[in-house]
Amino acid sequence: MMTKLKILGAVLALVGFECLLAYFVIPSPEDVIEAAELRARQHTATEPDIEELTTVSDKPTVEVDLKNFGITAYQPLANTTLRIDFHLYAMVNAENQSEFESLIAQNEHRFREQVLVTLRSSEVSDLTDPSLGLLKRKILEKTNRILGKPLVKSVIFSDYSFIEQ
Repeated sequence: MMTKLKILGAVLALVGFECLLAYFVIPSPEDVIEAAELRARQHTATEPDIEELTTVSDKPTVEVDLKNFGITAYQPLANTTLRIDFHLYAMVNAENQSEFESLIAQNEHRFREQVLVTLRSSEVSDLTDPSLGLLKRKILEKTNRILGKPLVKSVIFSDYSFIEQ
């Protein structure tokens, strides 16, 4: 009987020690809020504001035709076929237009492949988004990566059609 009491006492002491340790290690809700506010202040100090990113630059821009795209993608899980048709344009600073056109001509097939892969790998919710924001950002980022320079300022979808059968 005495050994059972010793084991019980040891277990209680261990549980008590773990509770005491957790009390000192786990932060209080106030500490968590304070740390989150500090991280938010640091983040806003290092990151540019959304307004700064979306402001139109003083430089004139031109729309460059990136041609028509017609994509058919089969969705085996939903047993549906998606048909996506659109005309794609890139907004480029006027001073960079000739450089952009020569680079896009050199990388035309890689560019088209990246657009096709991006749209085929997109979720239906991204394809039905009225602003197509996620698709525009993905295509913009991949296009600038292919070109090796951030020449494209924005991407424009024209005559966009999405059909799910």
